[in-house]
Amino acid sequence: MGLINQVGYFKGYIVDGGLGQSSGGLPQEEWALKAEEVYDGDNQEYVPVDNEHDEITAYLILMSYKDKETKTAQQIKKITGWDGASYVDLCEMDLANVPLSFLVEENTYEGNTTLQVSWVAEPEAPPTRSVSKISKEDAQALQQRYAGILASTKAPTKAASAKSGKPAATEPETKTETEPKTTAKGKKTSSKTIRPIAPKTTTPVGKCSADDAYNTCHKLKRDDVTVEKLNELWTAAAAEVNKDEAKITEEQWFQIKENLLKAVSKV
Repeated sequence: MGLINQVGYFKGYIVDGGLGQSSGGLPQEEWALKAEEVYDGDNQEYVPVDNEHDEITAYLILMSYKDKETKTAQQIKKITGWDGASYVDLCEMDLANVPLSFLVEENTYEGNTTLQVSWVAEPEAPPTRSVSKISKEDAQALQQRYAGILASTKAPTKAASAKSGKPAATEPETKTETEPKTTAKGKKTSSKTIRPIAPKTTTPVGKCSADDAYNTCHKLKRDDVTVEKLNELWTAAAAEVNKDEAKITEEQWFQIKENLLKAVSKV
């Protein structure tokens, strides 16, 4: 038994947990975790962990400095069944042996790099991992992000040539007035060509929930953007729109997601 010594996505359970305070005075849960399996990205399966390196402590901030509930707190609710209304109730919960999954990442502070728990989730949550080739899920997130632009720039389908079977080249539709028009006063106007207008590039528009917006940003964030940094940027971006997140519309959440992805996205 010893400390986890690798980055990875693990399945395991809570050994012990309790309510405490961060060094900055924020409420936080401190969980002693034991890993049983780690995700093998090459083979896309969970494998048993090394029993000599299967423990880690998670420090989970529940409230931001702007008195906003963190995304981590929302994950804790899903894992433990806590309703979020009372820290006293959370303090009294017996969390021993509660199953979960968790992400361990490197964190560098003042030149010192350590491993820390950056995300917790239900045991059946999909693993988070870096990939050399974009995944289908990431592609779907990009599709949602750029749907407006893609629709406006879609190329026309080319018909196949009857002789060669190859796509026939198509020319842009051009309407040419071959004969000059005669005005009511008898004057002739010069002939002119009306050229096609290229489609305009539009700003992506759409709707999504707060959870969908955050999950997309978390899924597409670069490796150097920690969950703590993402949460900080997320809180600031939401506060610029409305300090009361309950009043933010789905259209506004979509724009918050778009703006945040410009700062954190790996694609």
